[in-house]
Amino acid sequence: MSQLSTMTLNLQYFASYPKDEEAARGRLAEVTAGVDVVCVQEGIAGRNVLDLVGYELCVCAGQSKIAQSVHDMVYGDAPTLQLCDASVHDKVLCNQIYLKRGSRWQMVDSGVMQVSSDLYLCGGGNRAEGKLAIRSMAWVKLREGISGPSVYIMCTHISGGRFEDQYFVQQLAEERYQQPERIINFFNNRPDPEDDDIGILLGDFNATTEYTPDGPMHGYFKSSIVSSPGVQADAAATGLDPQQLNEHFKNYMISPFAAFEKHGWTLAYDQKQVGVTSGFGHLIDHMAMSKPLKVVSAKVHYLTNQKLGNKPKDTDLPLTDHNAVNAVFGIPSYECMPARVALTSP
Repeated sequence: MSQLSTMTLNLQYFASYPKDEEAARGRLAEVTAGVDVVCVQEGIAGRNVLDLVGYELCVCAGQSKIAQSVHDMVYGDAPTLQLCDASVHDKVLCNQIYLKRGSRWQMVDSGVMQVSSDLYLCGGGNRAEGKLAIRSMAWVKLREGISGPSVYIMCTHISGGRFEDQYFVQQLAEERYQQPERIINFFNNRPDPEDDDIGILLGDFNATTEYTPDGPMHGYFKSSIVSSPGVQADAAATGLDPQQLNEHFKNYMISPFAAFEKHGWTLAYDQKQVGVTSGFGHLIDHMAMSKPLKVVSAKVHYLTNQKLGNKPKDTDLPLTDHNAVNAVFGIPSYECMPARVALTSP
């Protein structure tokens, strides 16, 4: 059995990245040590901090022009834009996949696809109005040597977050269900498929697997979402009472996982195993597998601090507003390569 070490890392368009580049590079090298593949969300096209710690950029949604600027992805929100350098406001925000130089795993193919729809968000209530921001999935097909199965590593960032969450009444639960559905359909209809192929989807799902009355996501709903004038206007227009509104938000929040369950995909870890990844007490950075694999290890690397509850610092050097997750998968090898070769020989 081979091992494939992967990491999901949301870089928050470098808004929290330290000014001390040397210190940041040292911490980045530390957390990526031994990792074969790093899947980045909210990277900036043209800025490659992973190159200096030994990684080769394999695919970038920005280079494929399936991406938008930082300004457009945050819907032009002035307070958010003030948190990052003005020089990046017009830079392209994108998903990227990096492969460690010298890794035993080699890239066979790669690509990018758009996974979001052209849904129009009706504004009002201090909300922006316009098309839903573009979401993509970047992928690489990897193989170790000439034997063993192909592994499709897919990196995405599903619609959601504090801007789009305020539109949850406006069909966004279905949108958030359809985005992983489109990714799974891509894998199921991949070119030249083999039965042994493996799919691993990594990224920021903007969602927790559970929504409980006393959980952090319900607290977020009560403190930041339900009181929004726009949400209240949507609720009034659709006739949702407070209980129905809460149930609607719950369905919206967990909808991506319904797609995985439908297709038999499973998650590599949960919050009890690794902890939280957002600064607000949620595990929102996940890895889903097309078939059950041995998860050798799964670990959070602390790159941010919790923003609520006056909790002690997890790190003295925040690199982003997410924690990274590193998981090592056991990849089965072919048990009988000669027989397989004979079947494919002329």
